[in-house]
Amino acid sequence: MKKQLLVLTLALLVFGAQANNGKGKGEAEAPKPTNYKEVISQIEYPQVSKEKGVEGVVIVTLKIDKLGNVINHEFDSYPCTDLRDAVKSVIKDLKFQPAKDANGKEVVGKIAVPVNFKLTI
Repeated sequence: MKKQLLVLTLALLVFGAQANNGKGKGEAEAPKPTNYKEVISQIEYPQVSKEKGVEGVVIVTLKIDKLGNVINHEFDSYPCTDLRDAVKSVIKDLKFQPAKDANGKEVVGKIAVPVNFKLTI
């Protein structure tokens, strides 16, 4: 019987993109993930966390460059270091559509990504 299941949280919490100070008529857009489900599904639930019954959400804020690549990350919250490290191991594989300013120009942006770990019987 498997005790492992990653519940993917598709609703991403957006901290916002860097905008062009209100210039232009459009609206700024935050980065959008292009391979979230694929990458997150590769995370293996750490055995020690399974044995201890540790569940919860890891929230990581990612800085995305103008090409859609992760250039920096910061963990906002996590239930334990093993779950944090499991997420950390795949961060570099995430790809995004870059953030855009109000004029539609690609800019550096930030996005908070939640990853939910849940054990099942």
